[in-house]
Amino acid sequence: MPFHENLRTLRLARGLTQPLLAEKAGIEQSYLSKLENGRSKPSEDVLTRLAQALEVKPDTLTQDGEEDEGRSRRWRRAGFGAATAAVLVVSFLAGRATAVYPLSFGQVITGAGAAENTTQEILGLAPAGVQVMDVNGPHGTHFYIEGFASGQPAVTGYMDAIRKRFGGSFMNVRISPNADSAGMRHFELDYDKRASVAP
Repeated sequence: MPFHENLRTLRLARGLTQPLLAEKAGIEQSYLSKLENGRSKPSEDVLTRLAQALEVKPDTLTQDGEEDEGRSRRWRRAGFGAATAAVLVVSFLAGRATAVYPLSFGQVITGAGAAENTTQEILGLAPAGVQVMDVNGPHGTHFYIEGFASGQPAVTGYMDAIRKRFGGSFMNVRISPNADSAGMRHFELDYDKRASVAP
């Protein structure tokens, strides 16, 4: 508690009125009132006399108050620093989510990258007859796609869906001529989102 609250609390705890404590300490009651209301600070001499009148050490009146005020200032500074840091982090993440990457704010918070988002979309574009086993896009613009398809038309439909969604072009397309026992053919696609389609 601040000094003025300590003074008032100790006076009341000892059952003293303001006029009685002022008389015991040898000070004016109006001055004591100012001290208790926090409108004035005591000199060393007055502090000593008040402590004697209240039968406590002078430190009892001031120490907790100074520590609390210092602690309060430290908490206010720490709170201001934390609030500033939070605003900066939110601004940074919002900037990343809206300006740099085509991701939602939640994806940025959970650490998703642009390549991860595109990878998930490429997987989701696979039509019936196409089983995508792997989409590898370490640079976020060039992707290696591997899987199995029921045939050339299914792979072509998948490629068209990817081009329609992202643009770009397929640099290399490999489809196995032989089907496995389930009638599926292995395929590999090299896709680049930045590449323009050849005329």
